[in-house]
Amino acid sequence: MSTFDQDLNKEALLGQFLDGIYKQLDYDFKRIHDLDLQNKGIDLIILHHGTEYLIDEKAQLDYLNHCLPTFTFELSYLKNGKWRKGWLFDKNKVTDHYFLVTNISLKTQNIEDGFKDCSITSVNTEKLRKYLENIGLGWDILSVMDGQIRHSDQKQNIPLRHLKEKEGCLYYSVQKDEKPLNLKLYLKWLIKIGVAKRIYPF
Repeated sequence: MSTFDQDLNKEALLGQFLDGIYKQLDYDFKRIHDLDLQNKGIDLIILHHGTEYLIDEKAQLDYLNHCLPTFTFELSYLKNGKWRKGWLFDKNKVTDHYFLVTNISLKTQNIEDGFKDCSITSVNTEKLRKYLENIGLGWDILSVMDGQIRHSDQKQNIPLRHLKEKEGCLYYSVQKDEKPLNLKLYLKWLIKIGVAKRIYPF
């Protein structure tokens, strides 16, 4: 099985596991399989008090059985060597909330046996972008930094004067083929500033 197929298999298995959690939470939800809607950032539609919420699930599937305090939000990446805007500031995405799935643990060493547990943090996309803009980290500023970083020898954790050490930084993954530049943010900080909340476990 190719790496791409393995990733799709992981995502499918995780989706089934998460559906069980959403049922526990008594959510009225529909999982989306339409590729056009998925490309717009919709993995899930939740109906709550008569309002539809468009959810993009983001899971740390590369860090199974690990507990990370941060999550990375994609600013840009390369596709076939060409620069592409990442999902955080992509205006083609219609996502209302990110469901950040972290602390994912397996029942056994074999992923086919299923997942044992995880944490889910809901992030309001509009609140997050507005907060970042208010502290001087809107796309206009970050896009300039993006160009500078990609033409330098900086990599991995890059401090930002706008954020304290335990709030976040930029993270440039030069070791990956797509060379993504991400905004790495601490989950506790996102909850503290009111743009996110833990929805599972309670």
